[in-house]
Amino acid sequence: LQARIVAEDSSAYCLLFCRKIFAERKPFCFAMNLFGLSKPRSDKDYVRDLCRRMNQEARQIDRQIHAIQRQEAKVKQAIKASAARGEMDACKVLAKEIVQSRKAVARMYQTKAHISSISLYMKNQASSATMVNSVQRSTEAVKSMQYLVNLPECAASMRELSREMTKAGIIEEMIEETVESVLPEIDEDELQEEVDKVLNEVVAGTLSRAPAAASHSLESKQAATTAENDKEAAQVEADLEAMRARLEALRE
Repeated sequence: LQARIVAEDSSAYCLLFCRKIFAERKPFCFAMNLFGLSKPRSDKDYVRDLCRRMNQEARQIDRQIHAIQRQEAKVKQAIKASAARGEMDACKVLAKEIVQSRKAVARMYQTKAHISSISLYMKNQASSATMVNSVQRSTEAVKSMQYLVNLPECAASMRELSREMTKAGIIEEMIEETVESVLPEIDEDELQEEVDKVLNEVVAGTLSRAPAAASHSLESKQAATTAENDKEAAQVEADLEAMRARLEALRE
């Protein structure tokens, strides 16, 4: 009997609550949500959500670019210090790190361009179509997405987005096996040429005075190796390791 009274009270409470909703002229969709019958999102809302997620990826890439550029400025200072001490091998190693970081940044800018292209395509097509499934498929959009899913820095998120876009009919299904890697092989001659350009850019005339610096006596070198230089070298090494770790993460 007690259970029956509780059940009747619960039913009465639900009935009174629903009457209150309609009496206050609440939107009907609120009542629909109450019973798990929420109104499906419109095509424009769906596309807007996809574009928002792609813009988040673009902002993440911007943060990575700024971080690499900050590390590059520190490495340039290390190159100048090494050139002043006549350490040519160290200069070349550091210059190589700058070359690789600039290639990574260039690839990131290209990635942002592909993301912007896909977002613009979806906005334009969704604004002229009544349903997402009726949106025309674009070869250019598929190629851009194929480029993005093969990039280490955004592969996981772009694969998820591509599956959703394919399921919605925005793009055609991709055949990832036929897509070549977007990371080109590094040519040693070209790499050496880029290293020389970086050295000329950073140290300019300092290298021409390097042999004279290298011929200094042992006492002069010992006097130059102060505690401040050791601290600076340790900081530069830490910055260099951070840049290497970031570049290695982008290659994986």
